Amino acid sequence: MQRSTSPTDHAPLGISIVIPVGGVDDHLHEQFRAVRAQRTARPIDLVVAANRDVAAVRRAVAAHPWPADWSVRTLDASAVRGPAHARNVGWRHADHEIVLFCDGDDLVDAVWAEQMAVAVEAAGTCGGRLEYERLNPPALAARKSSSTDALPVKFRHLPFSPTCALGVRRELLAVADGFDEDLACGEDIDLCWRLAGLGVRMVFVPGAIVHYRLRMDARGAFGQALRYAADDAGLLRRRRPLGARWGIRDTLRQWAATVLAVARTPTGAEARIVAAQRLGGVLGRVWGTVRYRTYAL
Repeated sequence: MQRSTSPTDHAPLGISIVIPVGGVDDHLHEQFRAVRAQRTARPIDLVVAANRDVAAVRRAVAAHPWPADWSVRTLDASAVRGPAHARNVGWRHADHEIVLFCDGDDLVDAVWAEQMAVAVEAAGTCGGRLEYERLNPPALAARKSSSTDALPVKFRHLPFSPTCALGVRRELLAVADGFDEDLACGEDIDLCWRLAGLGVRMVFVPGAIVHYRLRMDARGAFGQALRYAADDAGLLRRRRPLGARWGIRDTLRQWAATVLAVARTPTGAEARIVAAQRLGGVLGRVWGTVRYRTYAL
């Protein structure tokens, strides 16, 4: 007699892990070690999308003893500069339906992939939890709360997940046409919001932990915040008709926090990094307001 089957009889979906890489350093090798230590019985397809230094990235990938049953590939994603293009190249070559994105300078927890896969299989898209204490000085880590206990929300609009901890079904990525490569920053927010427009509800996965590495120098923190804030204005212009909001009160809160951060700079290097990040943010909003002709100060 043939046994009847149920959904639980089917093998779980496989996982494609996509890592965009712009260069090789010790942080990348640390992340590779964390990725290869994933505890899951699912088939794994690792796609490393090299946005530059392709030969060096290939050598870095080849230097690691990956599990024998994994598919591991390094793709040349250098035709267009930027992580959005690299991620698009990666997921479009993915073997499996569950696509997980992480970055090369963070550390994924050992059950990150399995926890994310369960959520993606059920909901279609998800975001993991960011943890700041392991890789950062206490004073910097204590000031961060984004993605620690819920999905972040920007412009009082919709939740999203940063691409360092993002999972999406491949079919949904295809429907949304992936990441917008015209965006230098914020392409993860844009994608999540477009998926929401398709009726996909993103879920938060607290057990899928990513140890996030903050910028450790004031100049780097300033530049990153400047770029992110400038492109935030572009996102705001796109989404204002759909409910995104930023007003005078938001501006006053941001400037007050910046003044306070600058006042604390004599207390040490970590305070200077925070102040640089705050200053980069407010100046980036000014730049974005002019560039995109929308109020985002």
